[in-house]
Amino acid sequence: MTDHVTYDLEAGVATITLSRPEKLNALTLEMWEAVDDLLTRADRDGARVAVLTGEGRVFCAGDDIATLRDIDDTRAVRELTKIALDCFGAIEDAPMPVVGKANGSAYGGGFELLLACDLTVVPEDAEYALPEVQIGAYPFYGAKRLARMIGRQRAADLALAGRTLSGEEATEWGLFARAVSGDEVDETVESLVANLKRGSPPAIETTKAWLNTSLKFAGENDAMRTGLGYLFAGPEAHEGALSFLEKRDPDYAE
Repeated sequence: MTDHVTYDLEAGVATITLSRPEKLNALTLEMWEAVDDLLTRADRDGARVAVLTGEGRVFCAGDDIATLRDIDDTRAVRELTKIALDCFGAIEDAPMPVVGKANGSAYGGGFELLLACDLTVVPEDAEYALPEVQIGAYPFYGAKRLARMIGRQRAADLALAGRTLSGEEATEWGLFARAVSGDEVDETVESLVANLKRGSPPAIETTKAWLNTSLKFAGENDAMRTGLGYLFAGPEAHEGALSFLEKRDPDYAE
């Protein structure tokens, strides 16, 4: 278990915090695994609600690009895909509601973590974007969920054109539950959690399962694995990660 994700249980609420503020909570493989493991722990501890949040001024800057740069074989692609898919699956399949509490902006995998949550509260002036294609990757969870959530055109605007939305815009599009001023996020989440705890746990679990079933399609995980395998088999994903780390424009094939 990494020190970069923390866990706290109080009054039936498990709070899982991305705690790598010096790197804007950029996700390592160990952090993906920790979120998955801690949701299992929350269930074992009898938590009624789980809250996923971040430490510092940004919720999550996405994947640690150094992780993507170092993916150089089929085994590594399979490992990355499995770990990330397991984490998203843990959020979707957890019996308790998972509330996303964004303490700031989120990009890439961080944005997708908030999309996976059952209810998410965001600061209205924070930024949310999926810039993966600019570094030779793709937002595999977002790509499989967004079209059903907000329609194909808006999904393409985010996932292909890299549009950045404010928290207010993203909520108006139906991506998040509530957008409030930054100093109201904590209070709004506390009120939301209190409402969730009033519900019958079996009824909450069953309703959540059906809501998530409406977004899923057969063979989706295999499709995502294939997509990542295709991208990392070529040079563009490595060039994209390297150019980002070197702070230069990528040199993609024409």
